[in-house]
Amino acid sequence: MHSFLNRLKNFAILAAAQVLLFNHIHLFGYATAYIYLLFILKMPRFATRNEQMLWAFALGLIVDMFGNTPGINAAAATMLAFMRNYILAMFIPNGMTEDFVPGTKVLRWGAYISYAAISITLFCIVLFMLELFTLTRPMHLAIGVAGSTLLTLLFVTVIESFNKGSR
Repeated sequence: MHSFLNRLKNFAILAAAQVLLFNHIHLFGYATAYIYLLFILKMPRFATRNEQMLWAFALGLIVDMFGNTPGINAAAATMLAFMRNYILAMFIPNGMTEDFVPGTKVLRWGAYISYAAISITLFCIVLFMLELFTLTRPMHLAIGVAGSTLLTLLFVTVIESFNKGSR
């Protein structure tokens, strides 16, 4: 029960931060930080795929409702939750048990940043493809994906460095 309440608290904090602050920051008109992805990245390894996808869908739907985006965050976040275990499996050290929360304590900095970068990039590609719904502006797509990925990765790295449980 304690872990559920803790997860619900993190859900509310990250959803509020995304909706109230980060949705209003657009660097150069392209890059937006999607800080709520930290919730998906830090879900426990033992969480079932259905549970991960349900949490991600709910979080994406809240961001969509307050951001006036018709379901694209929900779709991209759900896709990330579906792919998360496959991406995470590439960086788990041999002999690691199934019951851990991904972070720098378990994966070390290099592996964690690689895991986060691949996950965030995949999310941003899906998000911008759904948002633009065309490939006629490939530079706009590339700049948006690259800028948002780098900005989100920067914030995720900074937050992870302050996370006491990660050291």
